[in-house]
Amino acid sequence: MTAQRCDGTELVQDRILDAAEELVCTRGIAGFTLDGVARAAGVSKGGLLYHFRSKDSLISGMQRRMASRMADKLREAKAGSEPVLQAFVRHLRRDYERGGRSFAPLLLAREREEPCEELRSLLACIVREGGHGDGKGSTLLLLAALGLMLSSLARLPYPLPEHASDLLDDLEAAAGLVGPP
Repeated sequence: MTAQRCDGTELVQDRILDAAEELVCTRGIAGFTLDGVARAAGVSKGGLLYHFRSKDSLISGMQRRMASRMADKLREAKAGSEPVLQAFVRHLRRDYERGGRSFAPLLLAREREEPCEELRSLLACIVREGGHGDGKGSTLLLLAALGLMLSSLARLPYPLPEHASDLLDDLEAAAGLVGPP
């Protein structure tokens, strides 16, 4: 019975996190309210607060899930001998082409004092494993790639969608060049 309850809890949490990501993507930060997330997830506000005790906890949950998924992708890339930074940019491209939803938690980073530890560790790992020397090149590429994603999520007029693919091509090629020797 406990295993079923855990599975059910995880399903509800995933539904809540999916709804939260969708709200951030479609309505922006202003549309990200606990009431709105609960409605979109099909749970009561009390049900949402059962799983995530506060808005901060919900944002942390979104960031942890994003970091976990990204870490899995990067582990797969590393196992296949693909440079980590290049794999990150490739994953970012796929997500960008699908609307950027998995990176929506980054828009909420300013809503918290600090990002969750898993997200901070993941970004540090990408910089550390993504380059060599002083890490400036990999840091710059990481920030450029994230900036492209955030500009899309924020619906900024630049870069133009038809230019984004070319920019991602350039970032991916550059990521392959700054990888470990």
